Amino acid sequence: MQITGKPGKSDGTPFGPGKFEQEFYATRAEMAQVLRDLAAEIEAGGRVEASWDSHSVGVSPCEPLKIEVQYKTDKRELEVQFKLKEFP
Repeated sequence: MQITGKPGKSDGTPFGPGKFEQEFYATRAEMAQVLRDLAAEIEAGGRVEASWDSHSVGVSPCEPLKIEVQYKTDKRELEVQFKLKEFP
């Protein structure tokens, strides 16, 4: 999936060891397209990749896939994380 939107905070490097994180700020239309692309890649099976600028990271996920939902009442913020793990 191609991630569009304005990059925000970043931590680590996609090419180094350890953890890498990148935030993006998107319009509703951009976010909806990313979610459609993600769904298509998951349904197709095989490798799922996130690409932006000249970077790309990905895995060939195994089931079960994990969805985490968190709601922060004080901030009125809903957070949904999709976790795709690759096992050797």
